[in-house]
Amino acid sequence: MRRWRIGLGAALGVVVLAGGAVALARTGDDQPSGGGSPTARAEAPELTATAEIRRSFNRPGLVVIAVTNHGTQDVRITAAELLSDSFEATGPQPFDSTIPPGATPRDLQLEYGPARCPDGVDSTTGPATVALVVEAADGSEHELEMELPHPNGTLDRLLRTDCGAEILDAAVELTLGPLETGPDGTVSGLLSVTRIDGSAERVALHDARGSVLFTMVPDPVTTDPTQRLVRFDVMRCGGHAIGDAKRPYGFTAWVRLGDAEPIPAVVPVDDAHRAVLDAMQAVRCEDAPGVT
Repeated sequence: MRRWRIGLGAALGVVVLAGGAVALARTGDDQPSGGGSPTARAEAPELTATAEIRRSFNRPGLVVIAVTNHGTQDVRITAAELLSDSFEATGPQPFDSTIPPGATPRDLQLEYGPARCPDGVDSTTGPATVALVVEAADGSEHELEMELPHPNGTLDRLLRTDCGAEILDAAVELTLGPLETGPDGTVSGLLSVTRIDGSAERVALHDARGSVLFTMVPDPVTTDPTQRLVRFDVMRCGGHAIGDAKRPYGFTAWVRLGDAEPIPAVVPVDDAHRAVLDAMQAVRCEDAPGVT
């Protein structure tokens, strides 16, 4: 197996990408044995990678690594891992993804480990790399370690979100009450946040947002900042949209602790909530079949 490290600013084999200059550099493991000619060395696949967030696959613990193949032949990714001091290691994750040559990147949905938050929600990520095991067109296997652009806004966003979730999990409990159906067929329920850490610091629900299939709109009128009535309606009715939705019940609320910036949190949705939402969707979509 060949081992390669792909770094930023190296002197050989530079590939210019929007995120910076990426180069190929051989490690000591690639020195030929038995006096072989340097021209006989296997060339590493010419790949670059960026970290992305895709709305369709956005969930805690998942980052999309977009890999571009700058070579002339297909390569197959058989394992991948995000390496960063800002997230706990997961170990290599198996893949079977073919990356054809060309300017269009292919996505790898990669799990990453729990966040490390030395500065709380203000934490930023250090340098990060993606370790890949790649099978070239000739069947040879290569280990690549590709540096991601740094500073990295995508990883910073994931880190801050996860650090905020850790802080909220320790400080508050977010609950969604039973859903009731209104005269117009939409449903509503009471979203509440409660302190569980014993702190006297005030807490408030700041905002809420729907999912890829359902809207969730908080009532602007409230006398208690820890509670908001939220109303749900369908946003899409097309069979394709419903069938392909990855997180149909992925609702988000923003919680403010004291005077700090609001922190996003996942709204807990149980089986009873899902049943009411699905029933509403069936009725509302039947009444409005043109909604896609």
